[in-house]
Amino acid sequence: MSAQEKPTVLFIHGAWHLPIHYRALLDELRSLGYPILAPYLVTTGYDDTIDDKTHVEATSQVRDFLTPYLDQGRKVVVVAHSFGGIIASQASVGLTLEDRAARGLQGGIASVVFVAALTEAKHGRPDQVVPFPPGWTDFKKRPVPDELARVLFYGGIDEQRIQDALKALVWQSENTYGPAGLNTPAEVKAPKTYVVCKKDGIVKPESQYERAKAAGAEVVELDCCHSPFLLDQERSVLVDVINKAARV
Repeated sequence: MSAQEKPTVLFIHGAWHLPIHYRALLDELRSLGYPILAPYLVTTGYDDTIDDKTHVEATSQVRDFLTPYLDQGRKVVVVAHSFGGIIASQASVGLTLEDRAARGLQGGIASVVFVAALTEAKHGRPDQVVPFPPGWTDFKKRPVPDELARVLFYGGIDEQRIQDALKALVWQSENTYGPAGLNTPAEVKAPKTYVVCKKDGIVKPESQYERAKAAGAEVVELDCCHSPFLLDQERSVLVDVINKAARV
C-alpha cells in the first residue's frame, strides 16, 4: 500500500490522557505514511473549560472535526483507546463509507479499532465501576493520583516511561459520562476490531470481551496492561492491527 493509498488515522485518546501519551504509536504510523489526526477532547484538559463537558460535546467535537476531511474524499481508520471508545462509537454512526455513499457522499470511516475501550455511556456513567480509592471522587480538579495510575494504567511498563506518562496526565470533566449515549458500536456500519488487554487494571478484561462481542468486533489479545502503546512489542502488534484495518 503506497502512502497515497493509505487512509487517514483518526486517534481518539482516553480519559486523563492526551495525544502526547500515544506519541510513539502515532510517530510509527506516520513513518509508515499514514496521515494522522489526533484532536484533544473537550472533556480533558488543565483549565475550567472542561467543566460540565460530557461525551456528547466530545462526540460533536470529533464529528465536526472529522467531517471536512471526509468531504475531501478521505478514507479514515478510527483508533480509540479507553474512554475514546465511547466517542468512536457515537461519532462513527452515520459517517462510515457505507453511510456516506448511501447519501451520495465521498469519503468515510472504513473501520474502527478499539483498544481496551469503553464503548457505551449508560445512564450517565461508564458501563463498569472504576476502582477509585475511597473518598477520591474529584474528576475535574486533579488527575489520577500517581500511585493509583501506576496500578490502573501502567503495570509492567518501564519506569522512565511511567514517569513521563504521569507527568503528562491532566484533569477530566466530572460529567464526562453523562447523559446516556444514543448509539451503540453495533450500529457502526464498518468492520471493527477490539484489542483486549488481558492484564488491564481499569477496564476489566472480561468486560472487554463482552464489549467486543456486543460490537461484532474481531478480537485481538494482548497479555499486557491498559497502555500497550507504551510497550514496544505490544505497540508493534497495534501497528499490525491498524495496518490490517486499513486494508479493508
